Amino acid sequence: MKDITLYGHLTIDTILDGKTEKKALGSMANVWKALVELDSSLEIGLSPIDIGQALIYVDTKSAQRYAKPTLNLKKCEVNIIPSKINHLIYLNEMSERDFITSLDGIITADVCPGRPLMKEMLHMVDYLFISDEECDDFSDLVEATKGWVILHSSTGSVISNGEEEHSWNLPESDIIKDVNVLGAGDIFASCFMYKLLGQEQDVRKSIEFAHIKTTEILKK
Repeated sequence: MKDITLYGHLTIDTILDGKTEKKALGSMANVWKALVELDSSLEIGLSPIDIGQALIYVDTKSAQRYAKPTLNLKKCEVNIIPSKINHLIYLNEMSERDFITSLDGIITADVCPGRPLMKEMLHMVDYLFISDEECDDFSDLVEATKGWVILHSSTGSVISNGEEEHSWNLPESDIIKDVNVLGAGDIFASCFMYKLLGQEQDVRKSIEFAHIKTTEILKK
């Protein structure tokens, strides 16, 4: 059994910063890279479902990034891999979702700008990651999700499962400035999942770890 298996989007990114241009793998590759950096002994399964491209501009000075993706250029067959955690990348844009009902273990998911999220899929999701830029109605998502919704930003998170709600804010000195924030959401989700593998039952401690560790990684 794997520790974590990643399902969903893999992209080929063209990244611009106003001075240089480079190609890199993104989406699933960002999550994989962050997990390996956290712990190279992790057993990670990979099942790309959709292959796409993205044009990305990174403004390091303002710690912002802007992207124009074409996510679903090629579809791959789903390979279900028994895992402790199953992470669904860009749930709202995935071309194949029927396999989710066959997954055992914890199910985590994130979303991206694009198609509206099909809320009927959320009754199977234990942890949903969504940025403040992509969330229209937090309470609506909480009601539809099986477990916790984690609304995150560069300054902190609000988390709720419908019965409990907590917030956590980064100290002012730790708020990210003048760095490349590309893949920050993927790193954040990776850090949270890594904490879950340690059987951490306190979601507040997992959120705190994810924010602090993400900041450390981005500042390297």
